[in-house]
Amino acid sequence: MRRTTCLTMLLAVIMTTVGLVPVPAQAATPLTGRLIFATGGSGPATGVKVRLRTVTSDGPGTIVDSDLTSSEGTFSLDAGASPDDEYYVQVVAGRFQGGYVGGSPKYVQPGTAYAVTYAPHAALGTIRANPAYIRGVVVNAKTKKPVSGIKVAARSKNDGWQLEGTDYTNRAGIFVIRGIECEDDCYLRINGAPKGYEVGYRACNGSVVASWEDACASPIGSIGKVRLQKS
Repeated sequence: MRRTTCLTMLLAVIMTTVGLVPVPAQAATPLTGRLIFATGGSGPATGVKVRLRTVTSDGPGTIVDSDLTSSEGTFSLDAGASPDDEYYVQVVAGRFQGGYVGGSPKYVQPGTAYAVTYAPHAALGTIRANPAYIRGVVVNAKTKKPVSGIKVAARSKNDGWQLEGTDYTNRAGIFVIRGIECEDDCYLRINGAPKGYEVGYRACNGSVVASWEDACASPIGSIGKVRLQKS
C-alpha cells in the first residue's frame, strides 16, 4: 500500500513537470484600499459601500464588484478572471460624501472631473473621505448644561447661501445635520429664540455671534460644543 502511494505521488510530479497535468492558476490580487476620515483625525471610515466600475467614453460604466469597508476602513474589490486595464473606484454617499477616488494624496472627489482610474490589481493605500454630517452639542453658555429644542441650520455659500440641512437638539443638546455636501464653507445658524436664547451664527471659538460676517465656517464631522447665551 505504501509503495503504491509513493508511486502515485511520483507519477503526479512527473506529469506536472512535463505539462500533462494543469497547474492551478494563482488567484488574482484584488484592488485594495483603506478609507479614513479627512477631518477630525484619521480614524477609519467603517461600513461604507465602495464599488469598482468600468471605464467608458462617457465616464463610469458597469458596477463590477462592491464591498463594505471593515472596522479598519479597508476594502477589497475583485475585477474577475478577465479584467479590463483600468477602473473607477466609487464611494457611495451615506455617512460620508460620495464620489470617485482621485488626487494625490487620494481623496473621494465629488465627481469624475478630478477622479483617477486604476489598474484592477492596484493597492490604493489611504483614501480620505469627507463626512456628510455636522454633529454638535448646544449648551447654556453660563451653566454648561445641554439645551434641547434648538433649531440648527447649516448653509453654504454655494448658489446664494444654499440650505444644506437642519436639525433640532435633543434632550442631550445634540444635533446632527445629515446630507452635508459642503467642505469648508458651511455656516451654522442657531435659533434659540423660542427657548429664550440668542439667535446667531457659530463663531470660531464655539460661541454665537449676531452676523455671519463675524462667524466661522463650521468643520464637517463632529464639532463639539456650541455655547448659547440667554437673550
